[in-house]
Formats: sequence, C-alpha cells, structure tokens
Amino acid sequence: MRTTFRHRSLIKHRRWVLSMALCALTAASAAGCAKASAQTVPDGPPLAMPQPPTRVFAPLEDEPLVSSPVAETPAAPAPRVPPPPPARRPPQPEPEKPAAAAPAPVPAAEVPRELRAASSPADPESEKRVLEVLRNAARDLKGVDYGKLTRGGKESYDQAKGFAEEAEKALRERNFVYAQTAADKAAKLASELAGR
Repeated sequence: MRTTFRHRSLIKHRRWVLSMALCALTAASAAGCAKASAQTVPDGPPLAMPQPPTRVFAPLEDEPLVSSPVAETPAAPAPRVPPPPPARRPPQPEPEKPAAAAPAPVPAAEVPRELRAASSPADPESEKRVLEVLRNAARDLKGVDYGKLTRGGKESYDQAKGFAEEAEKALRERNFVYAQTAADKAAKLASELAGR
C-alpha cells in the first residue's frame, strides 16, 4: 500500500505543479495581449504669438499721375535680321579749301582691337615647360600597347590623348594656364598607363 499512497501523492504533486505552471503561462500570455500604448509627453502651454505690426500707409499724392494716350499698334511684324554693317572705306580726300580757314584737327579713327583674356605666361619658360610635359606624355603613350589594355585602360589612354590635344590647342591660343593644366593631366594619365 505504501507504493500506492506514494504514487497518489506524486500524481497530486505533479497536477498541482502543472496547474500552477498553466496559471503562470495564462497570466503571462494575457499580459502580452494587453494593448500597449506609448506614454506621451503632455503638450506645454501654447506658444504666445506676437501681434502683427501696425501698417503705415504713405499719404496719397495730391495729383494722380496721368498716363499718355496709348496709340494702337499694328500687329508686330516678324523680327528682321539687321543687315551686316557696311565695310569701312578709307576717307576720300576732300577738295582743298582756302587757306584763310584754319583746318580743324580730325581725330584719328581707332582700329578695332581683338580683345582677349590676359593669359600671358608668368615667365618666358612657361611655354617650354608645357611642351616638355607634352613630349613626356607622348613618349609614355607610345610605349603603351593599346590592344592589350582593359576597357578602363583604353578610356584612360583616350583621355590622355584628348588632354594632350587640348593643351596643344591652348598653346596655339596663348592660354598658358589651361595648357599647363591639360598637359599635366595628360602626363599623369600617360605615366599611370606606362606603369602598368
């Protein structure tokens, strides 16, 4: 009988533990299903809006402005291209006047000048330096096998050639600053390609 009594108490004990665990699980799941709401900070007092400034109107003029009558204009014709200016002719010699009248000095007509940006080299060696950089870049590019280059290498090669051409063009136009910049870029790309 002892085994039976012990067996019954063990079964009751297990039921009691199981029921407690079931209650705890139910309470935990009920707490998880409860609606969660975030706590909000209550709004402070409303902001005090200042009153708009008073408007000051300028006094009206005594006499109102009268507009001139508008003439009816016909429909605007299509815009015309102005004719090219006539070519300048050298002044024709005037017939001689009597010596009694003193001739007034005639102002000399100015010859129109071509305006260019001031782009002179800082020293006389600037043009020689640009040409030397271009020669080095051309030498480096000649040593590169274009066919063995990757797509990126071919793009760099083409860019170096383009910068060299732009530098030569800038030298012809006497733009030494841009020529130096383009030549430096061409030399850098060419040296990178030659180092591969």
